[in-house]
Amino acid sequence: MATGQAPGNPVPAMRTYPPVEHPVVVIGPQYLAQYPVELAVKSDFKVSDINGTLIFQVKSKLLSLHDRRLLKDAAGNTLVNLRQKIRTMHGRWEAFRGESKEKSDLLFIAKKSKLFQFKTELDVFLVNNEGQVPDFKVKEGYSKISCSILLGDSNTMLAQVTLTELISEICQY
Repeated sequence: MATGQAPGNPVPAMRTYPPVEHPVVVIGPQYLAQYPVELAVKSDFKVSDINGTLIFQVKSKLLSLHDRRLLKDAAGNTLVNLRQKIRTMHGRWEAFRGESKEKSDLLFIAKKSKLFQFKTELDVFLVNNEGQVPDFKVKEGYSKISCSILLGDSNTMLAQVTLTELISEICQY
């Protein structure tokens, strides 16, 4: 088992890259890789590495007053409870540790960058950020099946996400 991985969770496949200069821990240090990891997001919101090993999955809670998603690890443990705030102009979501909804377990807040958008753009503020500049920005790509995650308001790209299963389905037509 690689250092920094939670017991019972698979170790993501690795390629050779330079080390990450300033890593940011959001969920926990056990989910921080010391190297870039290529992950694939499928249309059923299962996230796997380049070898097809399940790393995360997103589950929706249907019978709930709020729109709610749960980020789970490969073993099915809930890591993050994402809850959409109702009656907000910017479509705000709050992310809590585990299944909690207590303010003391708040990890980050995500909201639309602008009220009216042609392409989705989200500002992500970590719990200790009370300023106007987000910690991360999520921008929809040229197609609706990809997005980029940027550091703050900069153009420094931290990640690119592509819904791989959708691409293969589109290419078949």
